[in-house]
This record gives sequence, C-alpha cells and structure tokens, in this order.
Amino acid sequence: MNKFPSNLKTEILKGLPGTDAQWQMASSDRFIKNFPRFPGKDARVAAVLILLYPNNGSTCTVLMQRPDYNGVHGGQISFPGGKQETEDADVIQTALREVHEETGVDPSKVSIIGILTPLFIPISNMIVTPVAAG
Repeated sequence: MNKFPSNLKTEILKGLPGTDAQWQMASSDRFIKNFPRFPGKDARVAAVLILLYPNNGSTCTVLMQRPDYNGVHGGQISFPGGKQETEDADVIQTALREVHEETGVDPSKVSIIGILTPLFIPISNMIVTPVAAG
C-alpha cells in the first residue's frame, strides 16, 4: 500500500515553511518586474486540488493544460482549480467543485489530506490555496 498520502498528512500537521519558502523558490520575474510580495485588499481567492493517486507503486497527480488564449496563463500546465464562488463554504469546497467541473472527478470519492500555504500570484492578483487530496 502507498503510504505517501498518510506521510504527507503527518508532515503537513507538523507545520509548513510558508511564504518565506515560496519567495525563495519564486521565478526571477517576481524580482525583475518588481511584483509585490504580499496581496492587496482587492486580491481574489482561488484554490487548486493536488489530487494524489496510486499508479503501479508510485504516487501520481492530475495536471491540466489551460486553453491557449491571449492572456498571461494561456497554455500553462496547472492543477485543476479556480476562483472561489460565493456558494463555496471554503477553499476546500472551491477545490472540490473545480476539480469536478474540470475533470469529472466525484468529490465524494476524494479524501482531503491537508491544506498547503496559500500562494499569492501577483500577475493575476489571486491568492491560491493548494488543497492536497487522495
């Protein structure tokens, strides 16, 4: 049996390195273009689902390619997810709703592992919360 999801849950509960670690790993564009480090009051909330599943003894995840359009995120590879809607109770519900809309995965078959540190994406003015699930 694959122990990765339960090990990940244990590690998340120990605490995360947070935004300082994200900043250390940020692309050079954030520095060159002098993007803000912290979101303003007008930043929108979004969530993505990092859906982990076993496959031939390994742990895999679901990624998507965004439609190719004339915008900053056109054609990018991403986790399923999107903006929080008013009917979403929280970011977990946002992530589950979005993964269902974008991939057809049944939210009732998904077990939440934990919530990772939200990431501010300045170019789209979004605070994206990654939700890990199996």
